Amino acid sequence: MLYQYPINQDKLIIGKFCSIACGATFIFNSANHRQSALSTYTFPLFYEEWQLDKEHVTSAWDNKGDIVIGNDVWIGYEATILSGVTIGDGAIIGAKAVVTKDVPAYSVVGGVPAKEIKRRFDADTIQKLQQIKWWDWPYEKIQRAIPYLKNGDVDHLMD
Repeated sequence: MLYQYPINQDKLIIGKFCSIACGATFIFNSANHRQSALSTYTFPLFYEEWQLDKEHVTSAWDNKGDIVIGNDVWIGYEATILSGVTIGDGAIIGAKAVVTKDVPAYSVVGGVPAKEIKRRFDADTIQKLQQIKWWDWPYEKIQRAIPYLKNGDVDHLMD
C-alpha cells in the first residue's frame, strides 16, 4: 500500500476468498496530484514553507475514493490498483496490469491501462453467482459445495 496517509481516511477494502499475488500494489489518493490545477506541484502539502493553512493539505491531490476489492478476486503478480477503483466479485486482474477504472464482476482484465479481455462466464452464470454469494455461507456449507465450486456446476449451488 503506497501513499495511504491517515489524513485522507481512505481505505483498502478486501472481500472474502481473495488471492493477491506477490508484488501487487495499491496506490492511494495522496499519490494523485491535482490535474485540474495549473500546476501539478503539491503546494498545500508544504503548507509551512508556503505559509498556507494546514487544514487544506488534502487539496494537494485529487481524492478518488477507497479501493474496494470484491469477493473471490484474483489479483496477479505485480498488478497495480489505483485509488477509487472497485473490482467486482470473481474478477481476475492479470499480472502487471494497471487498473485505473472499475472492473466488472467475473471479468478478466489485463494490460496498461487494464482493459477487459473476457468474461469468465456467461451472463446467466454470473447472475446466479452474484445471487447466491457463496462466500457468505457458513463454513460447513462451503465445505460441502467445494466439488461444485471446483467443477463449475453453479446449478448445484442453487439448491
